[in-house]
Amino acid sequence: MIGTPDGPHTVCWDISMDPAMLADVRGRLRRTLTDWDLGDPGDELTDDVVLAASEVLSNALLYGLPPIRLTVRVADDTLCAEVTDHGGGGPQPRRRPIERTGDTGGTGDLGTILYLGDHEDTDDADDAEHGRGLTIVEALSDEWGVLPASDGTAKTVWFRKKCAFHDDHDR
Repeated sequence: MIGTPDGPHTVCWDISMDPAMLADVRGRLRRTLTDWDLGDPGDELTDDVVLAASEVLSNALLYGLPPIRLTVRVADDTLCAEVTDHGGGGPQPRRRPIERTGDTGGTGDLGTILYLGDHEDTDDADDAEHGRGLTIVEALSDEWGVLPASDGTAKTVWFRKKCAFHDDHDR
């Protein structure tokens, strides 16, 4: 942990450009959420947050430039995770229909699938190795977005998720 810039329920980690580091970061994040009494490894909140953070970090490793930093904070029953990298550009929206399953029935347009970086529009997108990360983040979070730096040298991709958090210091 580098520090806690916003209080006792904030962590920041600088992430190396080594994709193998993601497993270590996922473990640290699971332990942190458990330490904050937000859940146990394997519960829905923990799994959702760890998967969403991993997807955003993977995008930063694939398309961004160092330094990359993950910041996670909890306040007012909301967890916010942010990944900042120093690569230019941002999400590139692409629309295409997705097969919906379950009680929604049929095929429908679930919205915009976002890709980071330059991608060719191909007919075999279902077989693509990349391109689903931010769709997963959107599905697992309550809200998400991208904040570009004013000088265009960096961006922060963030997501928020409601959680049952009560800071004993606020009582």
